[in-house]
Amino acid sequence: MQNSLSAVFEKDLIRLKSEIEAYSDEEKLWIKAEGINNSAGNLCLHILGNLNNYIGAILGNTGYERNRPAEFSEKTRKTIY
Repeated sequence: MQNSLSAVFEKDLIRLKSEIEAYSDEEKLWIKAEGINNSAGNLCLHILGNLNNYIGAILGNTGYERNRPAEFSEKTRKTIY
């Protein structure tokens, strides 16, 4: 089961990376389109925070401690721990 979940996450993260790289300018990641509640960059912050917390910290015991206010105030390049 672990291999199956890993394959799904890897496939989806590769697709997400491709979608993000399609933006011609990183600043455009933070622009909300009309009728859309979150920018693409904000959605990525949600995904990374969730992955770091649930998969990294809880399942992987990485020691990561989530700080949601800081995640969304810094808006810089993020990495998965």
